Amino acid sequence: MKKFIALTLVFFFLFGCGSSTLINSNPPGAKLYLDGQPIGGFIYKPEKPNQKGIIYCHGGFVNIQIDMEFPDVLNYCHNGFTVLVLKFEDESGNPPDPNRDRIEVKDAATVLRKIVPSLTDICLVGVSRGGYVALETFAYFPNDFKKCVAMIAPTDMENYDWTVWVQMHSNKEAFIKATQKYFAQTPSPMRLAEAGKYDGSRMLLLYGEKDPICPPQQHCIPLAQKTGCKYIIYPDASHNVHRLTEAQFAAMRFMEE
Repeated sequence: MKKFIALTLVFFFLFGCGSSTLINSNPPGAKLYLDGQPIGGFIYKPEKPNQKGIIYCHGGFVNIQIDMEFPDVLNYCHNGFTVLVLKFEDESGNPPDPNRDRIEVKDAATVLRKIVPSLTDICLVGVSRGGYVALETFAYFPNDFKKCVAMIAPTDMENYDWTVWVQMHSNKEAFIKATQKYFAQTPSPMRLAEAGKYDGSRMLLLYGEKDPICPPQQHCIPLAQKTGCKYIIYPDASHNVHRLTEAQFAAMRFMEE
């Protein structure tokens, strides 16, 4: 367990579900340190907590801000979950690194336990790129999290068809190359599953049948078959499952079991 160094809470932002505390690693803002290193993100505290926490790994390679909307996070919070939405290090200009990401997620769980010591369980919820990170973290640090919910996550990047990405980002060659480099730095979840790294009884996969970016036939079903985990494929959904209310409640039921 890493040592908790210092915590300074500066800004408080109110939401319908309760309060959110900014712990941004870039000033101005609050700084929360773990072994001298800043952990960035936003904590959503429910009005009626259920003693369960979530480390939420967002999708994409965007620099998230406190004023961005996370309807799924607000729903989790409204239903009693304390949620830490993690800001990845590459949001501060560092090169994306999945090996660093999973360490950050583990550290975020330590931070959340320090801030909210009443939590009995912490789960992982990840969306798209964040789902990839959540699965990677769960494989390497299974004892730090009770359960893992991965939504529309790319799980077999060694065999990924980049055609759709090229079509979507035809004028962003540098971005495509950077993304390919990111996913080439570590074995993908499917390879980890083949190595027996997962406890499938503590995993849930949620995908959309019409998803062209992470088709469930490649990224969901094979991983579920290998790990024995539960999965749901929503027939009318695309790469937006995390925004479906029924998917959010499926995730919450699973985390509450």
